[in-house]
Formats: sequence, structure tokens, C-alpha cells
Amino acid sequence: MRSLSACLALGLLVVWFVLPSSAQGEESVRPAEAQPSPRETAAAEFESAHRAFEIGDYERAQKHYSRAYQLLPHPSTLYNLALTQERLLDYEGAAQSFEQFLAMPLSDDPESARLQQTRQRLAERSIKRLRNLPARISASAVPDPATVSIHPLSADGQPSAAMAQGQTPGIFTLPAGRYRLRYQRDGYFPDEVDFDAHIGQALLFSRQLKARPRSLLVETTPPAKLFLDDRPLGMTPFSGAVELGSHRLRFEKPFHLTQQRPLTLEAGAGTLRFHLTLEPSGRTDMIVGGALAGAGLGLMVLRLFQGEIENFENMPLREIYKPLVAAALPAVVGATVAGLAGWEMPVGESQLLIGSGAWGTLLGFGVGLGAQPQWLLPHVLAVGGGLVGGTVGVAIWRLGKPRSGPVAVWNSTVLWAAHIGALSWAYVITHKPEATFLGRPPEGRTGEGGFAMLGSTALGIGLGIGLAHIPQLGTLSRRQVAYVDLGGLAGGLGFGLVGLGAGYLYSGDWNDAARVAIPSAMAGIGVGLLGSALLVRRLLPNLPVQSDQGTLIELKSPSVSIFPTGAGGLHLSATLLDGTF
Repeated sequence: MRSLSACLALGLLVVWFVLPSSAQGEESVRPAEAQPSPRETAAAEFESAHRAFEIGDYERAQKHYSRAYQLLPHPSTLYNLALTQERLLDYEGAAQSFEQFLAMPLSDDPESARLQQTRQRLAERSIKRLRNLPARISASAVPDPATVSIHPLSADGQPSAAMAQGQTPGIFTLPAGRYRLRYQRDGYFPDEVDFDAHIGQALLFSRQLKARPRSLLVETTPPAKLFLDDRPLGMTPFSGAVELGSHRLRFEKPFHLTQQRPLTLEAGAGTLRFHLTLEPSGRTDMIVGGALAGAGLGLMVLRLFQGEIENFENMPLREIYKPLVAAALPAVVGATVAGLAGWEMPVGESQLLIGSGAWGTLLGFGVGLGAQPQWLLPHVLAVGGGLVGGTVGVAIWRLGKPRSGPVAVWNSTVLWAAHIGALSWAYVITHKPEATFLGRPPEGRTGEGGFAMLGSTALGIGLGIGLAHIPQLGTLSRRQVAYVDLGGLAGGLGFGLVGLGAGYLYSGDWNDAARVAIPSAMAGIGVGLLGSALLVRRLLPNLPVQSDQGTLIELKSPSVSIFPTGAGGLHLSATLLDGTF
């Protein structure tokens, strides 16, 4: 129908263009060099537009129709231009062209007027249909989904209440007008864009939302210095906003291991809580162990310079400053060096180093005392044994890295085994006073004490290795082992004092009383260790096998909800800061 109308319009338009000159009955003669008139150029543009329209080249047709109408405004040209604009999906332009066509007066020619009236009815229908075509808005966001709302804009550019709302990605239909599109998503800054929607228009909007910094709460037990990506943030607890992405937290506290933890923050609205329990370092143990080792080494060096052992042991009271100075100065040096070495040393390594050095010292001392109790060999071997034992302990740590709990079990076992050896030697002395080491001439000494110390310490080392590998004992923490040791100490002292008092009341002689007190102390150690071990396993929970790696949770606002569950029941749900129960 529209093609036929276009053909008819073409014919009528050509007749209208040519009719005035032929009606005068004069032959129009134009010089060859004369330019074509605007009427003739308009007719040529109209013909070119019609041919382009017929083959579907609507862009070229629109161009020629526009030129023809500019040269000679005519209803048929404007009508065909509106049809072409509609084919090009320029619905706003087509409606305006149809409205402009309706406003044009009817032609004086009856045939042209009838055709124009027919087209006016068609144009009215087209205008109604086009004006009812909505605009289609496609909204998306990065990341999806986001909440979008569309607000009409007033003449002064102020938005009114939302007329449409939904989630991205989404498509919305709107009447023609001016609008504001708003994007919102938890954890991201809001975004908005103003646009003009034309009838039948398809618009695509995609926005890259910018994430808000995440609210972060960092806590440590105990409080420590906090560094975020090597930037100091002060002491924990820390509360503040941190940019999203991957970060590195570092925690520093004296006498604790420096901890570094990765932290990845993703977009969100809630506050994130990061908690870390810091692991104590072995610095305290190393300071104490270094002080004791330095003091012992200083006394042994002093003994070497004394030349005669009995002179040192029976030193006059006025010369007591010599051993004190000999012990104090090396103790300070040993504590300082060991403290620096144990700055970032794990507790397990320091325990193993100190324990191995101590038990190596006892083994060397036992060998020397058993072999040559009258000479300086026990002290020389004690120093050598301590060095060898410490070296072995470091090697074991480097290879196996045992936990502090099993190391504490091993150290405790060797400790009490050495005590049993020392008590056994003390019991032998009650029968052989000539075997006394301190305060006695070297000629009367025997090697029983050395062999007792050597055998019990060696037995304790082997027994400690076995006990540390028992699952029930290997999971004990250092604190639990310390409580067990306190129980053994309390049992040994208690039973020993009771035995000493009972023996003295019975015999009236301290030597005879010691023969009762020493076995009583041994029995008390056994009872105390066993009883405290049972209590510790029952009353104190085990610490985690691995060190705390840090926990990251999202804090939730407190809320309580109660709703019926049927049959007269109620369901209670309470959301606390860090979870739901």
C-alpha cells in the first residue's frame, strides 16, 4: 500500500512540477548552458529517493527526500520522508514529520487533495502508534547484580520518586522523557546517569561500580604493633576502613614471634573482624638458659684457674666474691647473647636447644665424675657435653621441627630422671660420706655419683623420646607440662619433708633421717607427677596443635527473631556479633 502510494505520489508530484509551464501553451526553451531550476532539482531528488526507498536503501532515501523537501516543500515529500524515518527506527523524527505533514494545507488539485486526505488518516494512525511506543532501557553493572531505579527529571533537572526499580542485568520500558538512572550495591559507591529516552528507542547502560573500602577490626592476643603492607597502623585493636584487595598484615610484640598474615578483602557492607593469637618466642627461655650456662661456665673457668679443687670448695668467706663475680659477669654476657639469638626463635626450638645442652652437660659431667672424680675432667666434659648436646638439639629442630608440647614432655622426663639420679647419689652419700663432692678432699671421692647421674640421665633421654611420641602425651601443651612438673615438685618436696621429719623423730640423727627422706621424696615425685597429669588432662583443655593462623569473620548486627513452628512450638534465633545460634 505504501509503495503504491509512493508511486502515485511520484506521478502526481512530477505532473505538479511540470504543469505550470505546459498550461500556458508555450514551449519552454532553455539555453544549454542554463542551470536547472529548484523545481526540477527537487523532482530529480524525489525520483532518486523513491528508487532508493524501493530497493531498501533507506538512509540514501532519507537524504534525497530531505533535499527535495528543502528545495520545494511538498506534502508527498514530507509524507515519504516520515515513512523512511520510521523504517530507519527514528520514531521520534517520523512522528514529528507526520505531525508536520498533518499541519500542511490541502492541495488545490482535487486529485492531490484526495490523496493527501487519505494520507492524513494514515499519518494520524502512525502518530498514535509511534507515540505509544515505549523506550527500552537495558541496565547492567560490574559487578552484577546491583539495584537500579529510574527517576523522571523535572524541567529544572530535579529527580522525582522512582517510577521503576529492579536488579541488573535488567530491561525496563519507559515513555519518552528525561530520566536519571541510579545504581546501588552494598559495599560500593552509588552511581547515576542522566539520559533522554525517545519513543521506541533502545538504550544500553553499563556502569563499573567503585567498591567502598571495607571496615576492618583487627585484634590480637596480646595487643601488638600492627603493620598493613609495611605501613604502621598503631597498636591492636585497630578499627578502620581498608581498601579492597590483597594485603599483608604484620604483628610485632617483644618476646613474641613476628607474625605475617595475608588478608584479602572483598566488597561487602559489614565489618570484618580479624583475630590472631600471637605465639610467644623462645627469647625468655634463651635469656634464662644463657644466664645459667654463662654462670656455670664462669665457675668452671674459675675452678681451672684455682688449680686445686678443694681450694675452691673450701674457699674462705672473705673470698666469696670470686665465685660470685665469676658467675655474674658470664651470666650477663650469656643472657645477652642468648636473648639476641632467641629474638625470633620459636619456643620449641629454644626448649630443645636448652634441654639438649643441659642434658648433654649432665651426661658429660657424669662420664667425667665416674671416670676421674678427683680431677677437673668432670667439668671439662660437662662443657663439651653441653656444646655437643646443644648442637644436636638444633639439628633435630632443623630436621623435624617438633612442637613445644612434645619437647616439653621430653625435657620434663629427662629432668625428673636426672633428679632421681641425683637423689640416688645423695642416698649413697648417706652410707658413704667419703663420696661427698662438695666440701671434701678429692682423694676420698668415688665415681658412684657420676655413674648414677650418667645412667639416670641417659635412661631419661630414651624414656622421654618414647613418651613424647605417645599420642595422648604428645598433644600436651607446654603449659600443661609445666603444671605436671609443679605437681611433681610439690609431691617430692611434701613427701621428702614428711619423711625427713619422721626419720629425725624416730632416730634423732639427720643422716638417718635423710635415708628416709630421700626415698620418700622419690615416691612423692612419682605420685605428684601422676596425680597432676591426671588432673591436667581432665581440667585443662588442649591447645591447638598448630599455631593460630588468624580468623576472618564478618560481624553481624545483633538481632532476635521468634516465630511459631506449629503444634504450639516456638523457634528462637539470635544473631550476635560473630554468628548465629
